[in-house]
Amino acid sequence: MRDLLRLSRYHWVVLFLVMALCAFATAFLSFQLVNIAMANLEFILKHGLMGIADGGLLQLLSILAKGLLIVIFYFCFKGIEAELLQRWRNIDRP
Repeated sequence: MRDLLRLSRYHWVVLFLVMALCAFATAFLSFQLVNIAMANLEFILKHGLMGIADGGLLQLLSILAKGLLIVIFYFCFKGIEAELLQRWRNIDRP
């Protein structure tokens, strides 16, 4: 299992495709997330406990989970980017 997480064992094309998938997932999940979070906060502040009982808390937890997932995809993107850049810089060295 530990060997599967070592990025240097994969071909650069596979890494590039996974990096593109991570970038797409980050962009897709973060699209309008701030607007939804602000609307949810306004709803909770306006309606108080009734807003929380009507699903405001569940939506807030969903927003936090999406935010965590966005961060995970972003870190995957940056890790693969660093690996590919390191390979690119070492091409002409023996």
